[in-house]
Amino acid sequence: METIVTLIIWAAVIQGFLLGVIFITSKKHSSLANRLLGWFLIAFVFQALTDILPYGELGSYSISGYFTLPEVKWLLPLLFLHFVLEKVGRFEAYQWFLRVHYFLAFAMIGLTLVNVLLVLFSDTTLVELVGSQMMDSFYMSFQYYAFILTIAAFVIAFHETRRYHKRIKNEISDLTLLNLNWLYQFIFLLIPIILFWGAELARIVLGGTGQSDLTIVVFLCIAFFNYFVSYKAFTQQTLFDDSLNQLKDNPDNAPILQMSTVSTMDSNLFEKIESEMQENRYYLDQNLTIHDLAKHLKIPARTISTSVNQSAGCNFNEWINNYRVDHALATLQDKNMDHYSIEGIGRDSGFKSRSAMYLAFKNKTGHPPGYFK
Repeated sequence: METIVTLIIWAAVIQGFLLGVIFITSKKHSSLANRLLGWFLIAFVFQALTDILPYGELGSYSISGYFTLPEVKWLLPLLFLHFVLEKVGRFEAYQWFLRVHYFLAFAMIGLTLVNVLLVLFSDTTLVELVGSQMMDSFYMSFQYYAFILTIAAFVIAFHETRRYHKRIKNEISDLTLLNLNWLYQFIFLLIPIILFWGAELARIVLGGTGQSDLTIVVFLCIAFFNYFVSYKAFTQQTLFDDSLNQLKDNPDNAPILQMSTVSTMDSNLFEKIESEMQENRYYLDQNLTIHDLAKHLKIPARTISTSVNQSAGCNFNEWINNYRVDHALATLQDKNMDHYSIEGIGRDSGFKSRSAMYLAFKNKTGHPPGYFK
């Protein structure tokens, strides 16, 4: 059993490294978010190598002591959080938090360089220089803070992804962007790592010594984490592209996070909005956002959102896609358009993809579009 576990972990290490290199160097899918994800995977790989290398020395240099190899535990939650924030366009809100902790993380990594220089020029180590008791306390403080930082990264990532999900419903018309399950899964895969890592730290606090089986369980979780990212990299388009963060292009508009609490709204305003939508067929624009519509109508985006919520009884995303479904239904039932494919009709109706069209039809009619052809 131990051999199988070791093989799984080492296979994940190799796969994580290769996938990390692809994310960092890919020209076709070049973006800051993808580079962050690449470095995140490589940092995971490096931490695994640091903890599970089967030997304790490289030549005459011991690698089994404190900071004899670079400690990247602080980098892991930072790169994870930075990736999520880039995908949802919220880096600016946490930039100082990230920058301060990046500085501290690289300072901790730099202790390895100090250790190497001490060995080379003074034939001593950091532990010998400051004393084993002080180094024990410092190293464990480093571990505890890394654990707290990981919990904070999880909480912030989950909060900002939920916040973004609400914004999509009220500001974007592309239904496929509502499918953020892969991002939620990416975030929640941290939970078992946090739980087992926390259990290991608690064991040490209670007087445990040495490395327990919990460490192996943590690396098994990391292995499955790498396998998950590998799978999603080849099946989830939005993992690669920048479609998730298109909302950040509207800094002059306050986020529309939920249905307005305003109790009344001039019904004539919604009639005007509907009339303009039907006359100009703005819904045929596959990339339509509420901010685009606000510019066309010269009405604040928040006012449009409130009016749609109250008068149509749905959010902006549902409202626009209902227009697209009606347009597609009319085309599907027109005998003169029998030569059009369902995909072609979907594109002409404003749907950005086949999946978006099928989802909108199921939501509005309970049937796929082929049912009406």
